[in-house]
Amino acid sequence: MSLSMITAPDIHAISTFVTEQKQAGRTIAFVPTMGALHAGHLDLIRVARAEADIVIVSVFVNPTQFGPNEDFSAYPRTLDDDLRQCEQAGAAAVFCPEKEELYSATSYIGFELSGLGDHLCGAARPGHFNGVIQIVNKLFNIVKPDVAVFGQKDIQQFRILEVMAHEFNHDIRIIMGRTVRAADGLALSSRNRYLTREERIIAPALFSTLQETSHALQQLPAATNVAAQIQNLLEGAAARLNSAGFRTDYVQCVRYNDLQPPHTFEAREIYVLAGAAFLGKARLIDNLLFTLLQP
Repeated sequence: MSLSMITAPDIHAISTFVTEQKQAGRTIAFVPTMGALHAGHLDLIRVARAEADIVIVSVFVNPTQFGPNEDFSAYPRTLDDDLRQCEQAGAAAVFCPEKEELYSATSYIGFELSGLGDHLCGAARPGHFNGVIQIVNKLFNIVKPDVAVFGQKDIQQFRILEVMAHEFNHDIRIIMGRTVRAADGLALSSRNRYLTREERIIAPALFSTLQETSHALQQLPAATNVAAQIQNLLEGAAARLNSAGFRTDYVQCVRYNDLQPPHTFEAREIYVLAGAAFLGKARLIDNLLFTLLQP
């Protein structure tokens, strides 16, 4: 099936399109983005195309997930280029509303997050995931997809939205797309364009440091208290990043299931090693999923 991509600037336009597709018996995969698209986003569209008949992409820089001192105003906005890339990638529609289309001047109802936001970016960016849950719920209600695809690079976001879909009874499959990297290992991100040439040379050290630390964590014994050893490895990783020129925000290890730090490692548990660090104007994040090498 081949459809000419439509651009939907408002809820009525995208809802009409969704209704037409569902009446035609087509399934919908959804890729929410904040625009400034790169190869990582295009890979999510590729994954989405394999999961449903058509793909809808949203491009919206969501104000409620930015803190008062964060880069909402400066966040790159490249809609014309985004539309071109979406069409080339095979998206059927792009929903690209203005803020006023999704938010009233006064808001009375919000979201609170418990447990899953205690650590990682949830602790570093208070209120961030409340805004993420708010906008994704809005988008799910508008687009009504069968499948939604989010990237592993934002691993805490992915887990929170996975739980949200279950707790709010969204009949939507949540699929994780891989982290797409440059040849030197740097995770692709819209914020990478903030990096100077010198900073771009340093930036891959975030991933390589996480790789080294993950390998060391996997060597720790199961079913024994390894909290002190974990902390030593995490502090060492943060120190190496700072020495390389970063300003480390955090390097943390948590269980994937509840995003809480472990005191012991269990053989069948999945763990997340995640880091966030400032490099000039850019705040870079990355993570690795791992299990123990020795059961």
